[in-house]
Amino acid sequence: TGAAGGAALLGCVRSDRTASATALLGLGVLLTLIAMVVAGPLLVRPLVRVLGGGLPRLFGPVGRIGQRNALRNPRRTGATAAALMVGLALVAGMSVAGSSMNRSFDERIDHSLGADFVVQNNHFGPFPREITERVRSVPGLGALVRQRYVPMRLALPDGTSVRTTGGAFDRRFDEVISMDYTAGGTAAALAPGHLGMEEAFAQEHGIRLGSRITAAFSTGRTARLTVGALTRSRSGNGFGSEGGILMGIGTAERYLPGSLDSALYVNAAPGTAAPELRHRLERALASFPQVKVRDQADYKKLVHDQIAVLLYLVYALLGLAIVIAVLGVVNTLALAVVERTREIGLLRAIGLSRVQTRRMVRLEAVIIAVFGAVLGLGLGLLWGVTMRHVLALQGLTALSVPWPTMLVVLVGSVEVGLVAALLPALRASRMNVLDAIAHE
Repeated sequence: TGAAGGAALLGCVRSDRTASATALLGLGVLLTLIAMVVAGPLLVRPLVRVLGGGLPRLFGPVGRIGQRNALRNPRRTGATAAALMVGLALVAGMSVAGSSMNRSFDERIDHSLGADFVVQNNHFGPFPREITERVRSVPGLGALVRQRYVPMRLALPDGTSVRTTGGAFDRRFDEVISMDYTAGGTAAALAPGHLGMEEAFAQEHGIRLGSRITAAFSTGRTARLTVGALTRSRSGNGFGSEGGILMGIGTAERYLPGSLDSALYVNAAPGTAAPELRHRLERALASFPQVKVRDQADYKKLVHDQIAVLLYLVYALLGLAIVIAVLGVVNTLALAVVERTREIGLLRAIGLSRVQTRRMVRLEAVIIAVFGAVLGLGLGLLWGVTMRHVLALQGLTALSVPWPTMLVVLVGSVEVGLVAALLPALRASRMNVLDAIAHE
């Protein structure tokens, strides 16, 4: 199972198609999780010896006993740690994916957004022409580039038909957005009757520079548009629709007359400070509270907040996993205390204090929790790195591992062990020594 899961994850990394990579990722995650749960008891002895190796030096004989207690029943230790492992694997994997997405979007915004500010609705939809006119009349305004959504269906040379949404821009596009072209340029992409598209999309459908594509618009009109430029970025039009289609405002107006602007990219004129221009823009748009003026930092925060919502859901699942893990550790330790009643009585009789008894049980719980955390974080890192490849197929190429989060999770696993050991440790320390020795 583990080999099959590893092969699926390797196939995901080598795949160049999003659909197949996603399917292989899901299969790999499932199989590696099953394999880790099954193999957990086999990993108890080597890992616990390493993880608990410092306990004898820190706590003396009590630390050694706590370590050896965790090694007594590897099957039970592995099963107890499994619940925590599953939750932490999910959190680690999604944290790596979320951190990588944040960094990728930050790099993309830094690289591609050259405008000082972007004026948009809260929901990113079209807005009235009055907003464009108000922005155009703001003193100190330099470049102003409009963007419009262009819903269309493309009939492609390979016989397929793709429904997508393009972006239409004014000719001063290069002043506000930096686009990487592999063929052609902005002037050719925005020329009347022309369009630009992502190179990978073009290659997939047998499209070349100069190819003519039939586009059907929502108004019922059709057009034969010439491919004037190929771009490297999948999401160059700003909203990541399939094909990365961009064209000139004039072309969009011809086939979608009366369409409204969905964004305005503006730069400050020479001699006008960006903060001053922002203040003027916000004052001019004060009667339109749904319209926001954003700069690069605002865009980054917006993306981070959206990704954080997903991570909060994952952390909620972590909370549930922690509750289950605590109950599992409590149950395991309570059973262990009952099974070792005579042993605990003998240890108490030869001088083990109540404090040392509680410490012995707590150390065993901490070792079990840390063991589950190490397995979970290792598995989650593997999933996260593989998941990053799927994101890379969508243009999100950066890899970022949130090491502070991993450290917090590892420290938190120690707390989980301590909390889970409270009642079993208290029970063990309060045993009557003579009754415990006589226990059968």
